[in-house]
This record gives sequence, structure tokens and C-alpha cells, in this order.
Amino acid sequence: MANILIKAKDLCKSYANEGLQNHVLNNIDLEIMENDFTVIMGSSGSGKSTLLYCLSGMDTFSSGEVYFKDESLHNMKTDGLAMLRRKHIGFVFQQMHLVSNLSLFENIVVPGYLLKKYKPKEVNKRAKELLKSVGLLEAQKRLPTQVSGGEQQRASIARALINEPSLIFADEPTGALNSRAREDVLDLLTKVNEKGQSILMVTHDIKAAIRASRIMYIEDGKVVGDMSMKPYTEEEKKSRETQVLSWLSSKGW
Repeated sequence: MANILIKAKDLCKSYANEGLQNHVLNNIDLEIMENDFTVIMGSSGSGKSTLLYCLSGMDTFSSGEVYFKDESLHNMKTDGLAMLRRKHIGFVFQQMHLVSNLSLFENIVVPGYLLKKYKPKEVNKRAKELLKSVGLLEAQKRLPTQVSGGEQQRASIARALINEPSLIFADEPTGALNSRAREDVLDLLTKVNEKGQSILMVTHDIKAAIRASRIMYIEDGKVVGDMSMKPYTEEEKKSRETQVLSWLSSKGW
């Protein structure tokens, strides 16, 4: 039986706006399991990205509890949250946030140097292995501006993997990519998941959503749908797309 990786209990997030409370997350209870590829979907403004950031400890929440394995994020101070993310969590965003004056190789090794889990020589070796796995070994000395958007995103995934995190958070990772680059990135995330790393991804993209083993639907800050699927296979791509579209339609998507 899979272990619980993240657990949220009665999670709420509100903003004050001109004296009124804007409730973004409303009493959410959920569990994210190890080895799952979980996708969060919902309309714009539904709270899905806010949920992602609250679960990762990158944003504060108004009330409730969030646990990463046995550690309580709601009781942690800023330094503790930063260290937990550095050790256990990788991030992939729509905007890649690569450092413009560093090469792809340098962008990938910096988180490894900061954590000091491995010696610099071992970090360098792992970075080259990751670059090879994402098809960028020959481009390792190039700056982010010297490669395509899809290549930048693959480099950002390699960077997210350098410290061997238990979980990858991905916020619209294909949103700025063309169709070919999108499929390359989704293939890479699927392979990462097949090797045992958990993924929690926010997306509007059906092509991305069908890669999931589980889809959660958010509406007005509440989880209103939760669907499990078999692991993704290329042969079932079309049927999965039909299945997901039908399910989303039933939720008012």
C-alpha cells in the first residue's frame, strides 16, 4: 500500500480586499500518495495554483494543517520550510526561472551545491547524467537565451531533479510551449514518475492531464471531483482523452 506523502486537513486561504474576505481555499481535505502522478484542474480563479503553493510551503494559509510525510508545515518557520523544500521537493513552473547569466549546466548544479547532500564533484556528475537524460548534454554550456523554450523547460526539470526530491510540483509546465515541446516535456515527466518520483501538477491542458494517475477538480476553492486512472500508456492516449473530457464536462469544465 502506498504511503501518504502530503496531507491537508481543513485547509483554508483567504485574502482581505477592501475590508471583505476573499475565500480562495475552503476547508480542503486531501491526501497525495507516494508514486502518484496527480493533476489539479479547474477554471481560472478556482484556487488550484494557490493550493499548490500552500501544499509546498511556498505560500502561507489562513487556517488548517499541512503535513509532508510526518512533518507539519503549518508549525515550521521560514528557514525550516526552505530546507524541507531544498531536500525533498523540486519545482517546475510555466516560466522557467533559469538564471540568465548562467549556463544550463550551472543552473542545474547550483541547488545541489546549496544542499550539500553530495560533494561538488558528485553533483557535477549527476548534472551531466540529467542533462543527458533530457537530451541537453551537448547544450550544457549554452545560456538559457541560446536554447528554445522547450529546451529551457527540460533544463528546469533536470534542475528540479538534482537533489533527488520525493515530489515534483509543476505549475502549468507546458503552458508556454508549442505542441512538440509540450509532448517532450510530458514524456519526460511521465518517465520521472515511472521511476518512482511523485508529481503534483496544475494544468489547463487536456494533453497534460491525461498523463495523470489521478485528477482532482477544484471549484471555488473546494475539491469537487477526484478521478483515478491506470498508469498512462501511449496506446490508450485517445481513449484517455475522451474519458477525461467526459469527466471534466460532468464537472462543468
